[in-house]
Amino acid sequence: MKKHYLTLFTAVCAAAVLTGCGQKEASEASDKASEDKAAKTEMVASDKPVKLSSDNPFGQTWDTYQGIPPFSKVKDEHFMPAFQKGLAEMAEEIDAIANNPDPATFTNTIAALERSGKSLTKVASVFFNITNTDTNPTLNALEVEISPLLSKARDSVVLNDAVWQRVNTLYESRDTLDLATDQMRVLELYHRDFTRAGAALEANAKARMSEINAQLSTLTTQYGQNLLAETKGFELIVTDEADLDGLSSAMIAAAKAKAEAKGQKDAYIFGLDRSVYEGFMTSSTNRELKEQLFQGYINRGMKGGDADNRDIALKIAQLRAEAASLRGYQSHAHYQLETRMAKTPEQAEEFLLKVWRPGLAKAKVELADMQALVGDAYTVRASDWWHLSEKVRQDRFNFDDSQLKPYFELNKVRAGAFLMANKLWGIKFRELTDVPQWNPVVTSYEVTDADGSLLGIFMMDMYARDSKRGGAWMSGFRSASKIDGNVRPIITNNMNLPTPGEGEPTLMAFGEVETLFHEFGHGLHGLLTQERYERTSGVSGPRDYTEFPAQILEHWASAPQMLAEYATHYETGEAIPLALVEKLKQASTHNQGFKTTEFIAASLLDLRWHMLTQDEANKITDAEAFEAKVLAEYGLLDEIQPRYRSGYFSHIFAGGYSAGYYAYLWSEILDADGFDAFLETGDIFDPELAKRLRENVYEAGSREEADELYRKFRGKDPSIEPLLRVRGLDDGS
Repeated sequence: MKKHYLTLFTAVCAAAVLTGCGQKEASEASDKASEDKAAKTEMVASDKPVKLSSDNPFGQTWDTYQGIPPFSKVKDEHFMPAFQKGLAEMAEEIDAIANNPDPATFTNTIAALERSGKSLTKVASVFFNITNTDTNPTLNALEVEISPLLSKARDSVVLNDAVWQRVNTLYESRDTLDLATDQMRVLELYHRDFTRAGAALEANAKARMSEINAQLSTLTTQYGQNLLAETKGFELIVTDEADLDGLSSAMIAAAKAKAEAKGQKDAYIFGLDRSVYEGFMTSSTNRELKEQLFQGYINRGMKGGDADNRDIALKIAQLRAEAASLRGYQSHAHYQLETRMAKTPEQAEEFLLKVWRPGLAKAKVELADMQALVGDAYTVRASDWWHLSEKVRQDRFNFDDSQLKPYFELNKVRAGAFLMANKLWGIKFRELTDVPQWNPVVTSYEVTDADGSLLGIFMMDMYARDSKRGGAWMSGFRSASKIDGNVRPIITNNMNLPTPGEGEPTLMAFGEVETLFHEFGHGLHGLLTQERYERTSGVSGPRDYTEFPAQILEHWASAPQMLAEYATHYETGEAIPLALVEKLKQASTHNQGFKTTEFIAASLLDLRWHMLTQDEANKITDAEAFEAKVLAEYGLLDEIQPRYRSGYFSHIFAGGYSAGYYAYLWSEILDADGFDAFLETGDIFDPELAKRLRENVYEAGSREEADELYRKFRGKDPSIEPLLRVRGLDDGS
């Protein structure tokens, strides 16, 4: 999952510095509304000039290498004054655009909007990245306070009637303005952003839109904080070593280290971070402990108490439905998908069902295989699936993850991803050992092109900790642009790998390897961008397209040519045996019925939450009952839970994927079809094809509509057949 760049103004939307996998309503940031230019005084608590203390780094020029934020100098108390100053400056800049006596031009309106809010961006990018990676109670409280302020700031721009009139005037006369191609595209996108935000609404509707946005800002923030508390608050404590049967030595060492860090000797603590959860559920032989961990995982945010998210999710859905109605749309999903590749929620649902049907059929076969494996010993339940599926794989293909892990050590996997980028495009990564970092585990790199020119700074934070939200994502501290010189980006990748015991290597399951390559793809999308304006820079395209540049790189992770380069034994240096590579390939479609079904179940749940009309949403009183009804209608097996339930579906209730979680699978059409192009050449590093991929995808941002960019790379529209083949669903079983 990625963190997304904002899609309207860098400053006001820096709260949405997205992504994956995504927590600050990034995809909706460009659609937020406000009352009008009079709202500018509401951006800050006081009309008095805001002065920063001399030690506040946000009032200083950062003399760090390439302007990396000086993290060690940033204190919690520095953020609010810096936000207030940034908001005040932003208000002045927008007021200057609105009240400019000169006729509207691209320079004094669109380019001025692009340049606005730099100091706000400076603080917001640091703040929201830190609250995602190293939060604390003070920052949590501050986030709740700041989010509504930023909502008002967004509103004061996109619902400012004077600014809207200038944008609209330019748009209506665009064919007479003699604009460059990229300027025309940016003008069209700004006009679309303002229109979809509600700039043309009547005053009363704008006022209500502002109220809704403020409520959503608070609710989505609370949802995310509740989920973090629920995830980090759960502990499965094991004191009997016999209960560790089946677990790897690395997992046991990490659990022991976690217990010792919490002052518990002779104990082992397992939490709900995805890597730990999947590893335990797959490897442990203790059914009852797996059931405990399983119940802890699937009931997050749905157990009652202060961190319960059910009512919050329902209220978010109701407010989004109302906002869509105000804008003239049938539902939030219709509003969201209008500008995406799927176009309508009905088309997204139809696509999902094409894959759901064979996926569900295959899942039923997989369930029968597992039941046959255990016979009459017990009836397979949902918490058994991970472990028994792995047993079937071992039996059928004679290998398991324990054979693979020694060949996937973090440093070597990272080097493999870097080598892939070098082989495709000549990109080089030089580690920086003396630059600021927000946590000691962060590694930083200078990224240069084949000609030696700087592409950007890349920073990686790979390990889980209690102060960090779950999942994996891409984000950034600075976006790329060329409006005032060639500003290169500062991009981050985040994962949540378990911290190994002292002296132990970080060995990765192959699914984690694919995740690293995936997030690296988002990172390259941010690093390679060559657009002049931030509005079309980096990962600014539609959500069901921006997963494509990430997902296509997962194919290289498992390609035999790449495995031979980076998959070497962490102790002996021996390359992964060809026989093991072949087994990996043969087993690639194993358990795809389960994987397909759990994913699509979540995607359908997302769509159904957001296809509700305002009246329909307001009639729902029980979020969990609504969820159960939806999943039953599609025929989800009792033994499979959706990948995300309503209480912990942060992608859609605290992130930028509302009505868009299907995007991963939609993009899989593109990535499977796109990688087929390389296979057709017989060279997965084919220079000409790699050049087209870079120029039309990684460098292009959203300079054109997504389907056109794909066609320029591929030479044709994508086909669904490669996706079905990759998932082993092409035989209809």
